[in-house]
Amino acid sequence: MGSNVEKIYEVGLLKRLVSIKSVTGNGEGYREIASLLEDELKKLGLKINIYDGETEAKDGIPRPCVVAIYDVGAEKTLGILTHYDVVDVGGEWKYNPFSLEIVEENGEIRLYGRGAADDKGCIVAAIGAVKDIIEKGLESHWNLALIIVPDEEIGGRYGAGYIARNKYIDLDALVVADSSSMGLVVGASGIVHGEIILRGAQGHAGYIFGSQNAIHKAIIFLREMLGFTTIRSQKLSRLKNPPEYPIPRLWGRFSITKINTRNIAYNIVPGEVIVGFDMRLIPEEDVEDALAELKSFFEMTKYKTGIHDASMRIIRAFPGWMTPEEHKFVKHAHKILREITGKDLPIIGMLGGNDGGWFRHYGIPIVSFGVWDEKSHIHGVDESASLNRIMDLKNFIIKLVTS
Repeated sequence: MGSNVEKIYEVGLLKRLVSIKSVTGNGEGYREIASLLEDELKKLGLKINIYDGETEAKDGIPRPCVVAIYDVGAEKTLGILTHYDVVDVGGEWKYNPFSLEIVEENGEIRLYGRGAADDKGCIVAAIGAVKDIIEKGLESHWNLALIIVPDEEIGGRYGAGYIARNKYIDLDALVVADSSSMGLVVGASGIVHGEIILRGAQGHAGYIFGSQNAIHKAIIFLREMLGFTTIRSQKLSRLKNPPEYPIPRLWGRFSITKINTRNIAYNIVPGEVIVGFDMRLIPEEDVEDALAELKSFFEMTKYKTGIHDASMRIIRAFPGWMTPEEHKFVKHAHKILREITGKDLPIIGMLGGNDGGWFRHYGIPIVSFGVWDEKSHIHGVDESASLNRIMDLKNFIIKLVTS
C-alpha cells in the first residue's frame, strides 16, 4: 500500500519536502527547500523568480521567496500563496516528524510528518494542480502565480510581506492555500505579539530587605491586565465560525502566553520579569486602532495598580483580511468547492491568521482553503494530512481556473 501511494506525484513530492527541516528561522533549511522547489517548478517550464527577504531583514538569515509564473496570456492573474516554514517538533511523536509516514486508518490514507498539513501538503496540491493543467492541456482562464514563502509562522514580514510590499507580482485575485478544509475562508484574524516588562530590584531571597520582587508586582499588574480579555471578546466580526465552534462569530482575543525572568537559581529575588502576550484582531479591525486601545488599557493599568515601572514592546503586528461574501469571486469559489467535495461547506472566517493579510491593500478578492481537518493536529505532535484533502485542494484550484 505504502509504495503504491508513494508513486502518486503529490505524495512523493511531499515526502521530499517533509524531510527538509525548514523550521522557522533555519536559514539552511530555507535555502534547501527553496532550491528543491525551484528545480521542481522549472521541470514544468514555469518562469521562476527568487526574492530574498533578507534584503530587508538584514540579519544574515536567507529567506528565499519562490514565485513561479504560468503565463497563458490571460487578462488576469490568480495568486496561490503557500509557505514552507514549519514550527519545531516538540513533544513525543509516534512517527518520525521529518520522514513522511503513510498510514491507512479506517479506509483513509493519512500522511504523517511535520508540515504535512501546515503547509507543505498545500504546496504539493498547488504544484500538482499546475502540473495537471499543463500536462493534460487544460485551458486555464487565469495566469497562475505560485508564491511559496518562509516565515509565515512568525508573521511573514520578510516572506509574504516582502513580496507584497515590493509589489513583485501583480494579482487580480488570491487563494491562500493555508487553512482548514472545513469551509471556504473569506477572512482571517490579525495578530499582535508583544511583551510587558515589569521591573523591581534584584536581591537575595533570604535577605529580602531593599529588594523588590518583579514577579510579585507582575501578579498584581497582570490580574488587572486580564480585564482586557473581556474588552477584546466584545469585538465581534461579521464572519461566522465553523458550526462546531461554541461562539457563532469570530471574536477578538487577548492571552498571556509566556513569563520569563533571568533567574537560573531559586534564591534570587527577580529584578525583572518579561511577560509575552498574543492579541488577535477580527478581520475587519484596523491594526493601529487595536494597538491604540491596547496601549490605553496598559497605561490605565499602571495608574490603577500604582505600578509605573512597567513598559510594553510590540514585537510584531499585522492585519487580518476579509472579502465580502457577496463578491462574485467568493460565490464562484464556493460553488466550485461544493462541486469538488460534494459537501455544502460553509463560508467562514479563520480564528488564526495567515499571510493573506499582507495583500489586503491590493484591493483584490482573497479566499483561503487548505488541507487541515479535525485529525491534523497542526502545530502538535503527529501532525498529519488526509490524502483526500490534498486532492480536494488540488482539484479546487484546477476547476477554479478552468471553469
